[in-house]
Amino acid sequence: MLTFEKVLEIFEDYLAQDMELEVYKSRYGYVCVSFNGSPPDPPYCEGDVCRTPEELFDHLLVEYESFAAIQLTKGRREENKADEEQVRHLCQKYLDRREEAMK
Repeated sequence: MLTFEKVLEIFEDYLAQDMELEVYKSRYGYVCVSFNGSPPDPPYCEGDVCRTPEELFDHLLVEYESFAAIQLTKGRREENKADEEQVRHLCQKYLDRREEAMK
């Protein structure tokens, strides 16, 4: 069974890199907050509530996919097929970690 703590462990390396994303446990589930702007005072933030650890995993995987694409393209160009394939490959490690955690 996937738990909140296990999801954070799976994505630990990604969450340490992405300085715009925070994950919190709340009474309503799990909240992912994206801070957009320049520190120390971001001009705005937006958040998503994930009701289950599985939903949180899926949300973080999508966030990581976007993050990885920006890292590859440096945010300066559109993704090409090679980039998309590399992002899929990078995302696979999280899917593998989830599978291992479910054993």
